[in-house]
Amino acid sequence: MAGVATHNGLFTVISQEMQDVEERLEISAEDSGVLLSTVAGYTLGAGGKRIRPALLLLAARAAGADACARGITLASATEMMHAATLLHDDIVDHAATRRGRPSAMARWGADVSVLVGDFLYSRAIQDLVADEDRRILSAFADATVAMTEAEVLQLQLLHDLRIAEADYLKIVTGKTAALMSAACRAGALLANASEAVVEALAAFGLNLGIGFQLVDDALDYVAREDRVGKPVGKDFREGKITYPVIHVMRHAVPADCKRLEWLANQDRPGDDGLALLRELVDRYEAVPATMCLVDRYLTDARRQLGCMPESPARHALERLVDFVRERDC
Repeated sequence: MAGVATHNGLFTVISQEMQDVEERLEISAEDSGVLLSTVAGYTLGAGGKRIRPALLLLAARAAGADACARGITLASATEMMHAATLLHDDIVDHAATRRGRPSAMARWGADVSVLVGDFLYSRAIQDLVADEDRRILSAFADATVAMTEAEVLQLQLLHDLRIAEADYLKIVTGKTAALMSAACRAGALLANASEAVVEALAAFGLNLGIGFQLVDDALDYVAREDRVGKPVGKDFREGKITYPVIHVMRHAVPADCKRLEWLANQDRPGDDGLALLRELVDRYEAVPATMCLVDRYLTDARRQLGCMPESPARHALERLVDFVRERDC
C-alpha cells in the first residue's frame, strides 16, 4: 500500500480494505485501451496518502458498518475523483512534477491528461450510480461542483494580494475539504447512521480538509522539495496567494507590502525573489500564524467525533487529526 499515513500505521484497522482499494484501482482502466489505461495507471499508481478513501472506510467503521465490497467500490471512486482533480490541476498550473516525478501532463501532454481526468471522473460516477444510493451520489456531485467553483475562483484571484480571507477559505474548502467531507458523509451513509452522526462525520471531514490544506500551504514555505514532492514556493510562483502571504500583507509595514507587491507582479519569480518572500514570511511569523488557524479547524474536527462510540476506527480518525497537524510532507 502507498502512502506515508499507511506506513505510520494509521490505517491498520482497515488494512485489508485499503489493499482491496489498491487492487480495484489497478483494474479501473484495464479494458479502456493502451494509452488510457497506461496514463490512468500512472496517475493512480503515483502513491499519495490515500486519505480520502481511508476516510470513507474509517467513517463507515466508526458509524458501525462492517467491511464490505460496497465500501471498497465507494472508496475507490473517491480516489479516482481525487486523481482526476490532480490531472486537471497540473494542466491548469503547467506543473512539470507531481509527487516527486514527472506529471502526466509533462509525459503525455495536456490533451491526453484532460481526457484521462475526464475518464476517471466518469468511471467514479459510473460506480456511484451503480451503488444506487441517491444521497451518496448527491454528496459527491456537490463536492465536484464545489471543487470546480473553487478552481475557477482561484484563477480569478491569481496574483491578487488583496484577496479576502473568506475567499481564500472558500477556495481551500472547495478544492480540498469538500471531497474529504463527501467521503466521510458517504461512509456514514453506508453504515445507515443517524442524521446526527452523518452530519458530524461530514463536518469532521470538512474541518480536517481545511486544516490539511492550510498545513500544505505552510509547508510551501518551510519544507524541502525532496519531502513535499514539489518545488518549494510553487504556489507563489504560480500566482496563488495562500494564507501565509495573506498574513504578511495584513501585518507588514508599507515598505514590505510594496516589496511583496513587486514580487507578485513578476512573471514566475526566480530563486532570489523566493528568498525575499521567505524572508518576509519568517519576519512576520506567517507560518506559525497559519498553524494557529490549523489548530482551530483541527480542534473542531476532533470535537465532531465526540458523538462516536469508542472504537479502533474512531481512534484512527483521531490519530489522523494528529497526523495532519504534524506532517512534514
